[in-house]
Amino acid sequence: MQTTSSRMLRGAAVALCLAGVLAGCRRQVVWSGIAMEPATGTIKLAAQEPNCGCTTIANTSGQTLRLRATMRDSTIGSTSLQPGQRLRFRFDWAGPANDDVYVLHGTTENGQPVDLTKAIRVEENPRWEDCSSASCTYGALMMNLGETGR
Repeated sequence: MQTTSSRMLRGAAVALCLAGVLAGCRRQVVWSGIAMEPATGTIKLAAQEPNCGCTTIANTSGQTLRLRATMRDSTIGSTSLQPGQRLRFRFDWAGPANDDVYVLHGTTENGQPVDLTKAIRVEENPRWEDCSSASCTYGALMMNLGETGR
C-alpha cells in the first residue's frame, strides 16, 4: 500500500525527469531577414513565420537588371528593374525549415550574371507584419510560398 508521501515523491521524480528531458530538447531557430550573399552575388530573404515583410530595393548598377526569385533553385517570379528604379515588394516566411528561403538572382538584359550585392541597395529593412494587412504587394516576384503553400 502506497502512502501519500511515497506517491508525492514518485510524482516529483517523474516531473523532475520530464523537466530534464525537455531542457535537453533544442528548438531550431529558423532564419529570417534579408542578407546579401557576396559569395554567390545573390540576396536571401525570408520573413519571420507566420508574418510577411515589405522591403524596397533600388537598382544602383547603371544598367537594366532582370531579377529572378527562386526557392530551392526553382523560379517562382521575375521582373526587370531599370537603372535608378526602386521596387517595393512583399515576401513571406517561405516555409518551416531553416533552408526555406527566397533567393534573388540578377542578370543583365542579355543574360550575363550580375552580382546583386553590388548592383542593388536595400532601402527599406522589413518589419514583420501580418500578411493579411501588409502595406505592400508580392508583385511579380511572387515570394508567397509560405502563405500559399504552392
